[in-house]
Amino acid sequence: METLTSAPGRRRTLVRGLNPSGSPEAAFAALYERHATSLTRQAYLLCGGDTRFAARAVERGFQRCWEEWPAVATDADPVGRVRAAVYGYALSPWHRLRPWGRPRPVLPVLLELPPHRRGTVVLHDCAGVGLSAAAAETEATVAVTGARLATGRAALPAGFPPLAALAAAVPVRTRRPDAVRRDGERATARRTRAFLLLTAAALTAITASLLPAVR
Repeated sequence: METLTSAPGRRRTLVRGLNPSGSPEAAFAALYERHATSLTRQAYLLCGGDTRFAARAVERGFQRCWEEWPAVATDADPVGRVRAAVYGYALSPWHRLRPWGRPRPVLPVLLELPPHRRGTVVLHDCAGVGLSAAAAETEATVAVTGARLATGRAALPAGFPPLAALAAAVPVRTRRPDAVRRDGERATARRTRAFLLLTAAALTAITASLLPAVR
């Protein structure tokens, strides 16, 4: 992979190093093809064993990062940016308020862990992120991260399979990166149109309310 020094002591990853063509679409595809499967397995654990929800979390994570391209492409850790987006979606408490969007777990014991502990345990024990790096990624101190890891592990029942082994056994089928990217672009366009329509409606209502006072 090509690298570029962006500041003393800091190496900035060039995503074009993943793909010789250097186009944003090709770089996104290379990042997706290299990491989508492992992230889907991690998301599977985060949502308690729901394969469909895990796939959705990964696609939403990559789509969010595509919206932030090329900042993701030149980040020191582009995979970490995607992973943070995936974890954020998979661990969001708002899914509980939407019956159609809730995970349907086959491993409910994992959902009994609070999100911050569940995320830390999966990040360390499944993704293989070291304690210091996990602390930085979750924006916590090393001491807090270590406590979350220990408490999360202790809360799992005796004899519970290692998370890495559980994840490795999950069959994963990912969609094509171009399909995921285009779906994200269409969703962004819909949100933009909805925002513009709401803004126009609000301005019309404000104008209508002010007209009598002007007259």
